[in-house]
Amino acid sequence: MTFSVEQIKGVMPALMTPYDNSGAVNFDMIRRIVTLQLDEGAGGFFVCGSSGEGLLLTPDERKRIARTVIETVAGQVPIIVHVGAVSTQESAMLAADARKAGADAVSSIPPVYFKVGLAGMLQHIRGIAEAAELPTFYYHIPALTGVQLNPEEVVDAFTSVPGVVGMKFTDSDMFFLWSMLDAGKGRFRVFNGSDQMLFQGLCTGAIGGIGSTYNYQMRNIAGVYNAMEAGDFNKAREWQWKANAVIKVLFHNGANHACEKAIMRLRGFEVGTPRSPLVPFPAEKMDDLKRHLEEIHFFD
Repeated sequence: MTFSVEQIKGVMPALMTPYDNSGAVNFDMIRRIVTLQLDEGAGGFFVCGSSGEGLLLTPDERKRIARTVIETVAGQVPIIVHVGAVSTQESAMLAADARKAGADAVSSIPPVYFKVGLAGMLQHIRGIAEAAELPTFYYHIPALTGVQLNPEEVVDAFTSVPGVVGMKFTDSDMFFLWSMLDAGKGRFRVFNGSDQMLFQGLCTGAIGGIGSTYNYQMRNIAGVYNAMEAGDFNKAREWQWKANAVIKVLFHNGANHACEKAIMRLRGFEVGTPRSPLVPFPAEKMDDLKRHLEEIHFFD
């Protein structure tokens, strides 16, 4: 661990996982993407999360990806490793390995498939935090997990677990975000996870953002954050407007892993296609996707 809890902030790509033509993880491409993001203003990295297809990777792949990112970054910015899995045992194993590899924090979705309630969630996150011995962020993404929580309950429950310091909040409910921050009274650090609402999240009190579109539009995202840090709200809003033009194209073309990887390929990064059961982007739609991006001067 290189960075303190207070230093774990800013805008971090939810790093996508590239594959080669055989479907194997392309570690050389990971290094290339990380280098690009650092050059374009990334303030950290979120590894093996939803955008990284973490739950479609083997434990060994997840460990090696985390190590590759940590080695490439070489202490320049903080790294959060997502260790969520179906079982607490596997999550704890990944958390312990992340610590040994040099991660600065870990994160986890709630248990999925089995409906364990708040008690089971706390047991799960406690096991992860104890194994990691690192700052731990709960990953709130109800659209995929189906787990919705009461804001005050979240803060009181999770801050009772040693090591749990905050949340990656991937939801569009800004009042929920405000309610958590209000209940936390500084005890709970929150990353905004809805790319199209980074400006709003920062205005509400988020310490930064973690998002999938950061992979291919880091300059726009860094522009939002840096302008906010400088107190220039008008400039931050302009940068968010530029970012949302890209996100609008994404939404128009499916808003999924396949489309995001297609955009990366159009930027010159051969990241492959998502792993099954995720489906690839239709080849016949690539020209339309490129045209839509050209219309908003994405490649300028």
